[in-house]
Amino acid sequence: MGKKKSDSSDQSVAYIKTSSSNAGDFTGDFAEDYVKTNLKTSNDKQELVSSSNEDDEIDWLDRPIKSSSKKVTLCTMCGRFEGFQMRRKLFILLCIAIALLIILLSIIIVLYVIVPAIVRSTIEKTELSFRSINIEDIKNDSFRLRAELELSRTGSIPATILSPLIINVDDVGVVRNEQSIKITGDGDQPTIIPIDSPFVVSNLGAFNNFTRSLIFESSVVWHLTAKASIQPISTVMPTYSNIPFNKKVTLNALNGLQNVSIKTVDLRRSTAKHIFVDIIIEIGNPSIFNIDLGALHFSLRYNDQTIGYVNSIDSNITLHSGANAVPFSGELQSKSPEAYKALSDVIENFLIGKTSRVGAVAGPNATSYSLLANGMKGLSLIVPMPTFDEQLIPSLIFNSMSLIPSATEKKVKLSASITFKINSPLGQQSPLQIQTMDMGVFLYYDNNPVGMLNVSEAAVKQIDSITFESAFNDRYLLISGTGKAYEKFAQNFINANKTDQIHFRVVGIASITGSFALGALNSNGISISNDVSLVGLEGLSDVRVHAITVDGETNNALRISINVTIGNSGVTDVRLEKFELLMADTDTGTVIGHVPIDILALTPGSNNMMLYGLLVPREESDLPVVGNFFSAYLNNQIQSVTLFHDLSTSENPTGMDLTISGLSIEADLDGIQTQLIRRVEVLDFGIEFDRANVSRVYVTGELSVLFELPSNVHMTFKALTTSIDYMMRFNNGPNMGQMILHDLPVQHNQTTNELSMNFFKQELIVLDRTSFQAFAADLVLKKSVSVTINGLATALAEVRIGNITLTDIPVSDTLILTGYDRFANGLLHIDEIDLTGAISSNELALHITTKMTNPSVVNILDGGRLSLDLRDKTSGTSLGLVIIDPFYLDPKGNSTILNATGTFTITPKNTDVARQFISRMICGIDNDVELHGILPNNSVGTNVPLLSTAIAGLQIQATAPGLYGDRTLVREVLLKKLSALQILGIPLGTVKTLSTRLVLKNPFSSTLAVTRINVRADYGAELNEDKQVGTVTDNQRIDIGPFAEVLTEYIDVKITAKLATMVSLLTPLLAGKIPLSLTGTIDVVIDNKLTLHDLPLTLLNVISTQDSST
Repeated sequence: MGKKKSDSSDQSVAYIKTSSSNAGDFTGDFAEDYVKTNLKTSNDKQELVSSSNEDDEIDWLDRPIKSSSKKVTLCTMCGRFEGFQMRRKLFILLCIAIALLIILLSIIIVLYVIVPAIVRSTIEKTELSFRSINIEDIKNDSFRLRAELELSRTGSIPATILSPLIINVDDVGVVRNEQSIKITGDGDQPTIIPIDSPFVVSNLGAFNNFTRSLIFESSVVWHLTAKASIQPISTVMPTYSNIPFNKKVTLNALNGLQNVSIKTVDLRRSTAKHIFVDIIIEIGNPSIFNIDLGALHFSLRYNDQTIGYVNSIDSNITLHSGANAVPFSGELQSKSPEAYKALSDVIENFLIGKTSRVGAVAGPNATSYSLLANGMKGLSLIVPMPTFDEQLIPSLIFNSMSLIPSATEKKVKLSASITFKINSPLGQQSPLQIQTMDMGVFLYYDNNPVGMLNVSEAAVKQIDSITFESAFNDRYLLISGTGKAYEKFAQNFINANKTDQIHFRVVGIASITGSFALGALNSNGISISNDVSLVGLEGLSDVRVHAITVDGETNNALRISINVTIGNSGVTDVRLEKFELLMADTDTGTVIGHVPIDILALTPGSNNMMLYGLLVPREESDLPVVGNFFSAYLNNQIQSVTLFHDLSTSENPTGMDLTISGLSIEADLDGIQTQLIRRVEVLDFGIEFDRANVSRVYVTGELSVLFELPSNVHMTFKALTTSIDYMMRFNNGPNMGQMILHDLPVQHNQTTNELSMNFFKQELIVLDRTSFQAFAADLVLKKSVSVTINGLATALAEVRIGNITLTDIPVSDTLILTGYDRFANGLLHIDEIDLTGAISSNELALHITTKMTNPSVVNILDGGRLSLDLRDKTSGTSLGLVIIDPFYLDPKGNSTILNATGTFTITPKNTDVARQFISRMICGIDNDVELHGILPNNSVGTNVPLLSTAIAGLQIQATAPGLYGDRTLVREVLLKKLSALQILGIPLGTVKTLSTRLVLKNPFSSTLAVTRINVRADYGAELNEDKQVGTVTDNQRIDIGPFAEVLTEYIDVKITAKLATMVSLLTPLLAGKIPLSLTGTIDVVIDNKLTLHDLPLTLLNVISTQDSST
């Protein structure tokens, strides 16, 4: 190796790659060494290749081989020296031997030096903790320990801790693990070691100290020691014994069980003499220890006084890690006055919802396990005792209540009887006995405070074990804030009914005095929070107004009395004082009056009362509504009336203001059954038929109405105008007509209550022609006619509050009207018949003056054209026609003078009767005639169809007057003055004739001519042929103008008197006046057209005097 390197060119140099490992490197990394070899020949190269692993790199073999050798020259890597040569095979064996030796030494060092050191170091670095610890199956000197240990930071070498592993715990005792512990070698994955082993307490004192530390301290330190046997990696590895396993483990302890609470407290098993308690205590265990504690017993203390005890219900209580709910049962007791006071405080706090910090203290017998007893002694669980888990007063019912709002302050006086139930926390076998109760509560409505109510020393009556009654009187509810909440409460209370009650809440504090199982009970601050439901006033909908009375006037208003019944379906007695309600028509909302109220008391049930108010509208424009109100009331109509109070606007309202704010009472007011118009009398009823349309009828007349207000309406009333719309019905038939009279002025006699009204030419609307015709027929032909009227009237009346209009006043009456009765019994009188001319040689024109007396209030203003057949009454022979146009009839009590025209016709059928009629008329003899509505041609003598039935049945009996008096044809007979000798010659028969002149008067407006006279004159006022004086036969024509009077020429009278008659004439002749009666015939010509021959003439008692002109 010290020689210089040869420069021979025929040699090849090879670097042999070898692998070597570091014994201390367990990672498997290898270093590369190179051995330089000279390859002289190709055989050397091939040998080297054949001896090489086929995986080695042989790229260098590709170089050209110049020479080869079986020797290996060893030199340094620098190449400056030649080195020495060794045979190749030997060199290889040498290298292998050296490598094996190195490996063996490395394994020994690793297994017996390095690995134990690593194991010890790893065990020392390993961290030990407990996942859980269970202490159970406790005996006097031992218990079973079940736990889970956790080894972490165990390194990267897998290993097995061989069993048994005996662990000494703080010199208190030992624990054996009989199962091997496998460590995976994953440093990030902990190793879990389950322990299930008896734990034998070797040092009881040390164990007691450990127990107390575990219970009272926040943490405990366990010193665990052991000698472990560990086999690393795998089972082929050696086992290393007595590896030290010393660990201190800090564990969370129970820390005095400070996280303790009572979940529930139940005293319901109590009896009349004992209070038994059942509680569930929640114990928070902050440690990982799960400990069997056995049967537990604690004393209960409060304010340093023992007030009872509790025992666990289960015989073995296991305190688990985390939350524990442990049930206990026991009894609350007091063995001294101080203890009783403490216990009473606890009970009171329990009732009123106030917690009491009660201690559960462990004594020497706290647990049934003696091994744990000393450790637990003195444990005190101070816990807040929860309050009663139910509401002490679960229900509150108002049996009755009186509500009287103050009219001066913002408060309401309340009185009430209430029923409430007590949920006795001591159970049904140990009820609370309550004598008095105080309350200080707020009333809430819609979560807003209504007011505050304080009640003190209210006596309590027990109904059963849980039900009590109490009452308070005249306590004030002080209204909260602005009063808006109370106002809303009051409004909804008034509207609440049985199905939709008002719900409010009573919240506050109550105090009770009484007794319970162990003695007197005086509990203050009991929480009250109850939902209360009340039936209100049902919106004051059960209101019945029986009557309204008008009691007269005051100032500008009408005083009214309202008899009303208001139903209160609830239990509240409401008394409202000193307020006023407005009265309005519900339909229109118009205020028509106001009702001042001193006291409105509404007790449960029906309340009958009288309300007194004033009827007066706010505005004059509201008077029509008042009129409608009166009209509906007086017409027996139901109308809705509202009594209401406006919403309160006061800035400082009183209790009364808030209570009645928006109060509204709506009721139906029944009208009264009365007859305002008691009588309708027709004073005048003038019928007029339209000339242009005779089917249209107008009436002018006067009505009298007896209008009387009912007995319960006392007020000054003066009717001003009226309107009437009524139907007329005849004989229960259909409505024959309708009259509508508008705004008729009224004359009101306020003494007799009679209203009279006149109307002019108002149309009578004919609805049924047949009925009207029948009515007209009865009116004309009968003594009376009955007509029923039905309709409505409207009256404008002056009353104290102003002018009101009463509408829809029923008008109903039966009118008995006097009929014309065919104008019999002299109701129609023919005053005069005038011959106005001759129409032809057999027809005369007549003018007839008649007088008709109307027996009825129905008069005819215009009955159209009336034509009547003039008939002889005896024979019924038609003589002519009488025409009245227009036909009218003045009102009752007045004589109607009718100037009729007509014709007198002489026909072959009626010649004798006609001549007799004229003869009798001229002779001054009345003719009995009949006027018939049926004309000779069987037509009806009227141009008004509505009167056709009446006229068709008309038969008027009348007398056609003869010509007498001033209308006598022969007014006077003038005898030519006789001398005494001539007078004496008459009885002697020497004088045979007398010269006379006639005074004739034409009674007609037509010319009249007498063409022949042939009469006999009898002495005296009667015809007596034995006393005839003489006869006259004269053919001279005597023309007499219309209504003219003429004196004829002398006419000779042939004396035919007997002697006795002549003698009897002497005296009157000497006196100058002789009564004569004439009989005979005359020929007359009327209007130079109609000639009547031999017309019989009889004139009685014609005065004959001497002609003074001679």
